Amino acid sequence: MKKIFVFALALTAAATAGAQTKAKKKNIVISGQVKFLNPEKYAANNKVWIGFRDGREYKAIDSVVVKEDGKWQFTVDASRPKFYDLEILRWDRITVWGDADMNIQSRGYDTAKMKIKNNPYIFIEGSDDNQFLNLLNHTIYRDYQTMIAVSKEMYYAGKVADTSWSSYLKGLDPYRTLGDDFRDRIKVLVSAYKKRPVVLAGIKMMNWEKNQDFILPILADLKKNYPWFTEIAEYKKKVEDNIAQAKLLQPGKPAPIVAYPDLDGKQISLADYKGKYVLIDFWASWCGPCRQAIPKVRALYDQYKAKGFDVLSISIDTDRKAWIKAMNEEGMPWAQTLSPDKNKTMDTYLFSGIPTLYLIDKEGKIVKSYTGYSADLEAKLKEIFVN
Repeated sequence: MKKIFVFALALTAAATAGAQTKAKKKNIVISGQVKFLNPEKYAANNKVWIGFRDGREYKAIDSVVVKEDGKWQFTVDASRPKFYDLEILRWDRITVWGDADMNIQSRGYDTAKMKIKNNPYIFIEGSDDNQFLNLLNHTIYRDYQTMIAVSKEMYYAGKVADTSWSSYLKGLDPYRTLGDDFRDRIKVLVSAYKKRPVVLAGIKMMNWEKNQDFILPILADLKKNYPWFTEIAEYKKKVEDNIAQAKLLQPGKPAPIVAYPDLDGKQISLADYKGKYVLIDFWASWCGPCRQAIPKVRALYDQYKAKGFDVLSISIDTDRKAWIKAMNEEGMPWAQTLSPDKNKTMDTYLFSGIPTLYLIDKEGKIVKSYTGYSADLEAKLKEIFVN
């Protein structure tokens, strides 16, 4: 009798485990309404696309045509909740958590005469977990609006003959203050929702290198409690891989050897520059700050090339024609290469923003990296070649 009872308990446990791993089929409705449709010229974009981010790329899985009254709707599988990224008329973008029915009201077409990249805030009418995304998105939105206001004040202060106002603002260092405020708000939100899988959206906004002791335990708990949400395990591994890679990119470490084709298809390798100081410039044709930095890099090249200094440009463009056009416009006299896999390149040298520059010494070791063109780079080259 005891054996039969134990066997029954085993069957019950197995059934319970099976219920935990197999989700019930559940569909939800994601609906919304657009206030302004695209004009006839852009009518082909009167659609809403639904998809997800695969690394740094957006992949649409479905789309619907927006009705004349601006309404649209998707029915999606929510057996296992996950993030969905919506693109609305190619104007608005919003990430949602697909766990329950929701409704999204958005502006759509920008009717302003002067169109600028300043998307309005979009509120998700939906589940409690989507309230986290509402709070997160509003934090991002208000930070950007305040940044615009501060930039305007800094600009106009610089125009006034009396420099006391401008000096006062610069002394406050408002951009650093804004950055600190933004990071603190994100960290508080993540702390408040750390038991919910939707918090991954906030964790991804944090600097993994500076906050690894904070986010890794949270990711470990989420992975344990939500094994079906594989994106958590994937991001945890990515953070751990990044931490390991960052140790290999410290000053004094050998720079990872990469080789990419130039315009004619010839492979240009970093190894070819042994015996020289070389500045690797990661850039793209569409990157305004990259293009603005090129004349400054050219000045450094002209100043130090006779002393054993060179530049290697590595573009992460995905549009080869745009890359070629930009090269012709800029007329850079040093080697130009195009990465065939921008994600792999960005992971190898651990950068997300461009321009990113790495200064490599004669032995192929990293001297220093720079996010954006920096006066520190000029000082370092002067120290190497002049002092």
